Amino acid sequence: MLSLANYYYKTTSIFRQANKKVIQPAYLINFNQKETEFLTLCAHSFNYQIDYSLGFRQKEVFTVALKQVNFLGNSGALLLQNSLITESVFDPLRLVKSPAFKTFAWMGFRQKKKGLFTSIMHLPWAEQSNYHWFLDCLPRLCLLLDRVQEPIHVIVPYQMPLFQQETLAFFLKDKKNFSLMPISKHEKWLLPDFIFPSFVTNHNSGYLPGDIIQNIREKVWRGYLVETAVKNKRIFISRRKAAKRRVLNEDALVQIAAPFGFQVIIAEDLTYQEQVRLFYNAEYIIAPHGAGFTNILFSKKCKVWELHPADIVKSHYFMLCKALAFEYFYSIGSPADINLDFEINVSDFALQLKEFLPAVPSVL
Repeated sequence: MLSLANYYYKTTSIFRQANKKVIQPAYLINFNQKETEFLTLCAHSFNYQIDYSLGFRQKEVFTVALKQVNFLGNSGALLLQNSLITESVFDPLRLVKSPAFKTFAWMGFRQKKKGLFTSIMHLPWAEQSNYHWFLDCLPRLCLLLDRVQEPIHVIVPYQMPLFQQETLAFFLKDKKNFSLMPISKHEKWLLPDFIFPSFVTNHNSGYLPGDIIQNIREKVWRGYLVETAVKNKRIFISRRKAAKRRVLNEDALVQIAAPFGFQVIIAEDLTYQEQVRLFYNAEYIIAPHGAGFTNILFSKKCKVWELHPADIVKSHYFMLCKALAFEYFYSIGSPADINLDFEINVSDFALQLKEFLPAVPSVL
């Protein structure tokens, strides 16, 4: 009965499948003392459940060819012989929060499909989020584009956000053998052949291998026709229109930063093309932790300053900077309130700003 209701207790893994094709073996990333100190703060915020100060392993990247799998439209999860494939919803930590594992979902009768399929769906996390789209979803597509030559259907959710539609089109522009096939949240498909691309990222980390991260950057740059501009070199990303993670004394910080050429940017007021073009040219970026920081992925070369509440220090964008070889600064503010809002000490911010910016040479 639980199986019919798409509510599963049993799980299985495909990590040791005999036909698994390893694209890139796992490898370790090293940190210096200052980076390790920051990662220790992050680990403490989450009761050391994830502690990259002890070392970070870029996971093995692979594909697996599967036969006769069920695909759930409510999450993008895969079922093999009525067991949910753990890797299809990221890993065990995210599995327990997945709607494919814990949420009752009526999807009607199973539909049988023909042909070869794949998918990079990851719901609900990537439903609207640019972070999960660019860091969890598109890297998986990179594993397939130059390795699959036969016709293949890419399963996507109905009503994808415009930025996802646009950027997905950039990736598939010259790939005539790839076609999109939308699925609703209330459908379950039986697929005869499926190529599963592994997730590339880790929890609380935007780190991606160099070839994948550069592939994403170049496709989005070309797709949005970005070009070098002389304006907007220094930007302060505001979350004043967000529902959470706002800096309560943001106006005071902006007052300090503005004389140094920082322009306040509200990402919600821009198209995604405008966001990419803005970040492409930005050299200095200040912002509180939030999805808007994902756009540093499209900066040519920038220096990043992230603002954190004292009790919730996250490593996502530090790790993205590590992958991009960008300099990373951070400030620790007050403890977060119920909305995750916090304040930054104004005096400390003014002092750090002088360290963050390049020294002005003296004129003798």
